[in-house]
Amino acid sequence: MTLVAAGYWLASWLGDQLLLLEQGMDSVVWPQPGLALAAMILLGWRVWPGVLIGALASEAWRWRTTLDGMHWLPPALGVAMGVLAQTLLGAWLMRRYFGRRNPLDSFGQCIAFNVIIVVMTLLGSLIGTASLYFSHLLPQKELVSRLCLWWLCNGCGTLLFGSLCLNVYHQGRSRQSRDVWYEMLAYFGMVTLLTAGLFVWWHPTVDTTYPLDMLVLPLVAWAAFRFTTREVLMALLLIMWLALWGTSHGGGPYLGYSAYSTLVILQTYIGILTLVSLGVSALMSEQRKIKAELSQQQERLEQQVRIRTLALEQSHAEVLALSRVDPVTGIANRRCFEESLDGEWRRARRLGASLGMLMIDIDFFKLYNDHYGHVSGDYCLREVAQAIRSSVRRPQDLVARYGGEEIICLLPDTAEDGVIYVGEAVLEAVRELQLPHAESTVAPYVTISIGGACVLPRDVADSRQLIEAADRELYRAKQLGRNRIIVAGQDQRAADDS
Repeated sequence: MTLVAAGYWLASWLGDQLLLLEQGMDSVVWPQPGLALAAMILLGWRVWPGVLIGALASEAWRWRTTLDGMHWLPPALGVAMGVLAQTLLGAWLMRRYFGRRNPLDSFGQCIAFNVIIVVMTLLGSLIGTASLYFSHLLPQKELVSRLCLWWLCNGCGTLLFGSLCLNVYHQGRSRQSRDVWYEMLAYFGMVTLLTAGLFVWWHPTVDTTYPLDMLVLPLVAWAAFRFTTREVLMALLLIMWLALWGTSHGGGPYLGYSAYSTLVILQTYIGILTLVSLGVSALMSEQRKIKAELSQQQERLEQQVRIRTLALEQSHAEVLALSRVDPVTGIANRRCFEESLDGEWRRARRLGASLGMLMIDIDFFKLYNDHYGHVSGDYCLREVAQAIRSSVRRPQDLVARYGGEEIICLLPDTAEDGVIYVGEAVLEAVRELQLPHAESTVAPYVTISIGGACVLPRDVADSRQLIEAADRELYRAKQLGRNRIIVAGQDQRAADDS
């Protein structure tokens, strides 16, 4: 409360020192009601005694040389009560309609904010002029003119300084890029030069009095389009001070009028600039906010699209993987084998490498199913397939279910010796399972027969010849008693060795 009272009195004293057109007149605008409103909104109702004490102290300071004794108390108290009433009303309306939001974030809120300022300052001006009238310090014939003058001073000051305080609070510290700072520096330099040229350096005559004061409107619009409301209000303060200083020193377009008329014209000019600037700035702030929300929504939608695309790709990969795996054995299916064979065949033909293959069949598997049942048959098939896959160790080798109880192994870059080596390892791995097979005439456990083949794709027209060669050797292995491996060309090589 003490700080609010001191701040109110200091703002009133600075306004009397810096915002006077001539000595003995009221200030062009009053900064203290705007500071009181901002303090009431931001700090809460508990600071109302500080507003009252500050207003009473500033009015006592103003009337100290005019009235003797304690005659200053009734008019000072009346004006202070008017300031308190308008501050309480404005704070209540602001909290009801805006809450903790910035009232200048949208064009609709800006209109409501301006209406609240007009209503509250009218109430305070009525109470203040009435107190002067009933204290016999204001003649009846000057009542309306003084009311209008006070209302302009009060309303313009509350609108300008109250808006500045609220925006500084809501927007916080300015974080701009270096280019924006350069643009702001250039902008305020242009505002200073143009306003000084119109109100300080230009001394019009009766024949050269033109309404050039409206030339600052494009600059204010520039600030509204490019910067925030805070920069707009700072530009308005700069324009107001230069216009006031230039007019009081004999420059500008308002020469030739009486002091009272010049004061009213200046107040009207500042009020119009402020209303237009705040409206345009609020409209642009609303547009930027909508654009930012649309950008965020677009980013969220793009993120959701990316997530769903990844999920679809993952699902597609899972479906594709499932479509290439045999559900019973857990190894690759025939489709996967045919695709791999096609790719490895082209690669081996291009590089001149050999391609080996093992065709494997479980001995007497039909009798196994008939004796143990199809559930046990599936278990046997799965165990045999996993044993074969564990025996084929290279990453590029493929073990797939070819059909029924037949399993095929594709062995890239493998010569005949390698085919025999892998086939024997597979044969031994299945034997080590020791799966009981009561109906087998070969052994009391499950065994397999293997036919192997190896070709150079450059010398063979079609990959089917490799499959047919391995299948023929499988048939030979079954004819020769099963539970063995026979590789194409193995007998010829043995004869040559002999």
